[in-house]
Order: sequence, then C-alpha cells, then structure tokens
Amino acid sequence: MKAKVITDSGSGLTQAQADALGIGLLPLQILIDEDQYLDGVNLGVDKLYEFLGEGKMPTTSQPPLLLEEELFENCKNEGITDLIVINLSNGLSSTNQTVQATANRMGITVHTLDIYTTLAVQRYLAIAAKQLLDQGKTPEEIIAMLSEAVDHSAGYLMVDNLDHLAAGGRLTPLAAKLGGMLKIKPILRVCKETGGKVDQFEKVRTFHRAISRAIDQVKADLEGVSPQTEYEFFILNGNADSSAEHTRELFETVRPGTQITTLDMFPVIACHTGLGSIGVQYIPKIEGVDYDETRICN
Repeated sequence: MKAKVITDSGSGLTQAQADALGIGLLPLQILIDEDQYLDGVNLGVDKLYEFLGEGKMPTTSQPPLLLEEELFENCKNEGITDLIVINLSNGLSSTNQTVQATANRMGITVHTLDIYTTLAVQRYLAIAAKQLLDQGKTPEEIIAMLSEAVDHSAGYLMVDNLDHLAAGGRLTPLAAKLGGMLKIKPILRVCKETGGKVDQFEKVRTFHRAISRAIDQVKADLEGVSPQTEYEFFILNGNADSSAEHTRELFETVRPGTQITTLDMFPVIACHTGLGSIGVQYIPKIEGVDYDETRICN
C-alpha cells in the first residue's frame, strides 16, 4: 500500500503550499463576471479582496472534473493505491462525493470522513493527516484520529455585509436590506451539530457584539472539558484587521496560553461572506501533530 493525502482549496492551501507539503490539491472554481479562476492557483485572497472591494459578487463551484482525473491519474502513475481525502463539509459542497466517484472509477481506494466544516479546521486536518501518514499511521488509524477531533470542533462566522449571503442564497435580499438598516449582524455556526451546513446561531446588534457573543459561546462549548485537553484556536480575518485584533484579545481569555493562529479568510468562503467578516474556530490537538503555520511555504 502507498497512500497520499488529498484536500481541496477550502483548506486555504495554495498549489505551491500543497506541493511543498506533499499534499494533493483540488482547487475549487471561482466565477467573477465571465471569468473563471482556480482558487489557490491563479487567484489568491489579496486579488479576491480587490474584486470584492469593486463590488463584485463571486460564485463558487467544485474543482474541475478534468483536474480531478489528472491528479488521480498522476497518483496511479506514482504507485499510489490509497487516498486520504480531506474535503470541505458535505453540507457545503458535493466535492467529496465527486472525488470518491472519480477515485473509485480509477481503482484507487478512498479513506475519508465528513469534517462538517471547512477553513482553518480543514487546513489543520489535512496537515495532520500528512504528518500522521509520515509517522507510519495507516489510513484507517488516521481517519479515526481525525474523526475524534472533528466531533469536538466547531466554528462561528460573523458577517458585516449581508449582501453576499443574500447573493449566495443564505439570506433573502429583503432580509439583507432590513438587516443592514437595523444594523443586525448574524452569527453563523458550522459544525457536526449543524450537519456541516451554515446555520444561523444568533442575531445581535453591532459587529463587536457579534464577536463577543461568539467568543462567549466558545467558552460555553468548552466548559467542563478537562484542562488537560489542548486545543488549536483559529481566527479568520476577512480584511478586518481591527476586528481580528479585538477577536484575539477576547479569544485569549478562553484558555490562556492556547495557541491562536490568525489567517486571512480563505477565498472560497470570502466569496460568500464578503469583506469585513471574522471567523473563529477550535479543534482539539491531535496526538503526534505539530502544527506550525510559519513552516507552511508561501
């Protein structure tokens, strides 16, 4: 058996970063006006922010099927027999099902799970899977370890501009307009309890209040968990530096000393949340995994 880890660009990994890590990458597609881009290949977060600043309303779709087939054909040529697939939530995309079908058609065994989310947790899981594979863990052992961590992870998204949620069908245009007038800010939750779908957790007035409420909920989520259980905390910054810094100050009070990694909001999610959004996520540390964002090549 020879195995390889595969993820999609919901992990925020660029093609160059994935190549450096030895992880196979399937770039999701981003459509802006009539132009089609491959996330992490010919479109990065800075350029996407420029488009969003111009008022563009991007849409997203699965990785191109031809790229999937090319990646798996290359895997077969390298003697890969098994794939450990870490894709964004089945509740957000059917990418995982398509990948499984393609791999199975080519005679490659797939080991996968529903991670019930995306963003930094997906990034962490993909990197964890590669490290565990390098340590000699079997695909079955890796999936079991990742599944245990996923079951105790969650994330919250705070969106400042509701227009992109409306454009993506998460909110009606009328609700977006009224919400903007009333300064209502939704707190969105994505985790196993929501079936991996984006669910409205709560609505509050003002963006700072939304951030505070989300951090309060993280505290509540972790209440009663043994202090011996270590976590990775993540902040996703949707081009909102002051809000991200405010979030970090609050997040540091949840479990003092816990590593907090701040990342730019990944393009495929920023398409739906727009500028000014903030995300917070947490996941238990997986034994044997040494996650260090500074070691990921740009």
